[in-house]
Amino acid sequence: MDIKSRSVPYNLQVRWLLLERMPFTESELKQLHADEKGFEGECYFDQLIAQSPASSYLHLKDLILKWNNSTFQVDSCLLSPHQAYLFEVKNYEGEYYIEGKRRFSVTGKEIKNPLQALQRSEDLFRQLLQHLGLYLPVISKVIFVNGEFTLFNANKHLSIILPTQINSFVKKLGSAVYDETFIEKARQLARLHDENSFYLKMHIPDYSYDTLKKGISCGQCRSLSVDVEGRYLICKRCGFKENFEKGILRMAESFKLLFPDRPLSVSNLLDWCQFNNDKRQRIHRILRKHYKMTQRSVASYYV
Repeated sequence: MDIKSRSVPYNLQVRWLLLERMPFTESELKQLHADEKGFEGECYFDQLIAQSPASSYLHLKDLILKWNNSTFQVDSCLLSPHQAYLFEVKNYEGEYYIEGKRRFSVTGKEIKNPLQALQRSEDLFRQLLQHLGLYLPVISKVIFVNGEFTLFNANKHLSIILPTQINSFVKKLGSAVYDETFIEKARQLARLHDENSFYLKMHIPDYSYDTLKKGISCGQCRSLSVDVEGRYLICKRCGFKENFEKGILRMAESFKLLFPDRPLSVSNLLDWCQFNNDKRQRIHRILRKHYKMTQRSVASYYV
């Protein structure tokens, strides 16, 4: 049972929009691809849980919590009245090996040890649960979900689940039964999720309105090579055809996401889409239809 669902992380949404309108460095692109792959791995693990008896557990996804002035992130959490499971989901691909407490790829590049971060999260999470009146034993695991992942020199006592072990591990979780009081405790935990955490803004490149390219982006290939043809937007690069109103609403939402401090006004949206003034009334009708107008004057804007 989902108590907190998973959505596309804010920092991914913003970077996808920025990628259409500004150049990324090689390291920024590499980080973007890594974060996309990580999100895919988390969604895959969600599906495995949903298709197993463990779907009866209370499932909290993508939590950012704070306890004792320390912020920590939880990829996935399963709660039952007798047990709490904490999962760090990794979508690593390729061959890795362990040397002491250190982790390396076969190329010799050292990577962060996820078990160290998980142990810190487990300690803080247990204390937070107790604060909420949930005195549960906590089992934490690093889950490697990619079938192309191999780990050499792994001790069987490590708190990790390899790809070949996932199905059997999930089946062993069994099912859970709980009452409404326990569900409310889980909801209290979900409400502690910090939507303004710095974690959500990590890896976003610096940008400003003036430095970004303007124009309508394609809803399929994301290029800015889009023309207006009657009631449709047509991409000159891939040929994607989109209803004009739907495309304008997409542009309005992207403007709001990238520039939350700028008013969503007809003039600002005209400039963002690089439309001439002859589209003003058309844009005005669309915004008035889907948003609430405030300050009915020359300076009107929409929320």
